[in-house]
This record gives sequence, structure tokens and C-alpha cells, in this order.
Amino acid sequence: MTTKFVRPVAPRNHSQLRLVLLLPLACLLGCTLPYTPPASSPLAGNWSNWQIQSGTAITSPPTGLYFTGAVQVQGTQSSAVFTSAGLTGAGPATVLNFLGTYNSSTGGVGLLPATTNSAAYDIGFTQLSTNTVIPVGIVGGCIYPLNYQGVECLALISLSPAVGVQIAPLNGTYTGTLTDSASPGMSGTGTLTLTQSTTPNADGSFSLTGTLTFPVSSGFGTYTLSGMISGEGITLYDPTPGIVPVVSLTASTNPAATKITVSNLAFAVTASDIVTFTGALTLQ
Repeated sequence: MTTKFVRPVAPRNHSQLRLVLLLPLACLLGCTLPYTPPASSPLAGNWSNWQIQSGTAITSPPTGLYFTGAVQVQGTQSSAVFTSAGLTGAGPATVLNFLGTYNSSTGGVGLLPATTNSAAYDIGFTQLSTNTVIPVGIVGGCIYPLNYQGVECLALISLSPAVGVQIAPLNGTYTGTLTDSASPGMSGTGTLTLTQSTTPNADGSFSLTGTLTFPVSSGFGTYTLSGMISGEGITLYDPTPGIVPVVSLTASTNPAATKITVSNLAFAVTASDIVTFTGALTLQ
């Protein structure tokens, strides 16, 4: 990926840029309000979780420029909401809304900005198959600021190659070995039961609720957690403020949502008294 400063150009003719790019789509703004499609959208079908990123493979966490968000198709219509991120020094993550078309005979989806901002992205993909990583192409203008007013903007020159994937919902019970590296004797079988919202938040992430049971040897017991999944990235926490211990979890899922890799499961009594677990949990 290469970026540089360029002067803005006149608004593009979006009808000429309705590219069907080869991709599936997936950053964390912390919003928990259900997302409502733009008023002009006639869509009411199911939403799916996507991650798109530069390079030739999906990584956890994503590297380079990436998008996480939600896509919906119904009949001949499509819509999406994505969060752009991964641009060091390019300002805060930006939420992008799209509307477009769906061709059931080819599986082609074309997405154009929901507003007439010439600086937004035109994106699309040729299939909606879950778990399959496919090549992606994106045409874009100004990355930051999205609605520029000044003389210059940070422009996307190329996001090539790029790939994306549709990620299956996280619903069910996951079990596996959780290990506390500082005290191996506290390791053992942990259980995480999750339910994913069917509608996305305003930034394209999906809310998660669930229960976590620590290994019996730890004596920590079971906790109710809530949080979100954005692309493959998972964050969960104990929603009870001001109560110790504080339990939080950072993890990622594979596209099929059959395996969760826990990178940091923290059980904190104080800022200096924290037990951290890692491990892999498999869908039962």
C-alpha cells in the first residue's frame, strides 16, 4: 500500500466506477447502538461480518490498511457499513456507509458511497461465501479527512493486492485449555459461551454477550461478559463497573467461527494484581 498527499479532484462519476472487486470484508469504536441503514436503503435482510485488508492473507490482528464492517444483501440490493483503520498518522478511524446492487446470477455485489462525497471508496466483490478468502480490489479517493474542506487530502493510491473474508457468527460454546504463563498450576479447561447480535452497531461491529468459566484450578469461577466482534477481532469485558475483579478478554476467531484464539484473558483485582491467560477454544 502506498499513500501520498494529493490535491482533491472534481467529484467522480460513480456510475463509471461501479467495480465488482473480488473481496469479503472486517476496529473498534466502542459503539453499542444498533445500526440503522440509511433512509434510502430498502434492505431488511441478514447482515454478515466482514474483514478486508491489504496483502495476500487475512491476519489477526490485521496489518496495513484494513476495513471491518457489515454487509447486507436482499433481492437486487446491497448495503454496507465499514470502519477504515490501519493508517498510521492518518487520523481517527472513519465510518463509511454504502449502498449498491446485487446480481444473483453472478454473485456480484457493487457498493457505492451512501453520500455523494467524491472522496469515498467504491468497492465490490464477486461472492458472498463464508470462510473463503478472496482477492479484493478497491477504488478510493481521500482517506482522511473523508469530507475534506482544505486544499489537500491523504489519498489512497493503491490497495493492491488485497483480500477479504466473510466471518461466520459466533454462536455456541467454545472450550479449550487456558494457560496462565506465570503460574502453570492454574491452567486447565476454560469455557466460553457466546451469542452474536444479528444486526450491526453503527461502526459495523456486532455485539456479543456470553459467559466465561475459568479453569477450575484457578478458583476464579464464572462471569457474564459483553463486548463485540469486528472482523475477526473480539473484545469482551465484565460489564459491572467499579466491581473487582475486572475480567476482560481479547481474542480473534477463524473465518468459520469454529476456533477462538485468546491472546489476553485478564483477571484483575488491582492494577498490579493481574492474572493473564492465553489459549485456544474450539466450538463444541
